[in-house]
Amino acid sequence: MRAIILAAGASRRLLPFTAEKPKCLIDINGGTILDHQLDILNSFGIKDIVIVVGYKKENIYSAVESNWPELQIKFVENPIYDETNTLYSLWLTKEYLMEKFLYINADVLCHPDVIGRLLESPNSSCLAVDIKKCGEEEVKVILDGETRIKSIGKELDLSISSGEFIGIGKHGAEGNRRFIEILNSEVEKGNSSKFFEFALDRLIDEFPYQMVDISELPCIEIDFQKDLEEARNVILPKILSMQRGD
Repeated sequence: MRAIILAAGASRRLLPFTAEKPKCLIDINGGTILDHQLDILNSFGIKDIVIVVGYKKENIYSAVESNWPELQIKFVENPIYDETNTLYSLWLTKEYLMEKFLYINADVLCHPDVIGRLLESPNSSCLAVDIKKCGEEEVKVILDGETRIKSIGKELDLSISSGEFIGIGKHGAEGNRRFIEILNSEVEKGNSSKFFEFALDRLIDEFPYQMVDISELPCIEIDFQKDLEEARNVILPKILSMQRGD
């Protein structure tokens, strides 16, 4: 299993915390967001990792070299990170998408069981979903039945959305050639500033994706200062408490 982490963005909404470093290197109680993610991947034996970098990329190179020499990390650079979004960043990794892979947004702090449940799922392609009432900011999913994902995106109707895709998913190899074709076509059409879920929404019409419910597991996507405060004061302490069995 390979993991692909998207960490190219400048994260201006988190200024001044991101003035000198990318969001994934913000400290969360003694470890960066990226450290927490790499520690989880390493604990599951996933050492083949691709990180898409852009903003302040040298900082990520240095942090990985210093802290994670045992991992087989490759870097893909997005030179136009300030003009593009995750669809383009993922497209840049297309040479690594032919086999199954885990997709991870670099700003997600989560309990290790989030990734554990995806890996254990019998479904080759599945997304971690927090079943809840969503707002405009979240990437939402609509289900067809109990677990099959019918639609995904930020613009979905709030009244019929089932929950939030938290930015971590498992992608089976069988649909990846088609996924690359879709990513190619969207980049060619000038949709490089879209989120990658824009392309994924096309793929799930042809290849089934299932929802993995992680609602009771602590997890947060860190976009704003209030998210950072919650990650430090609520989410990470809750993760550590659950791991201790408190």
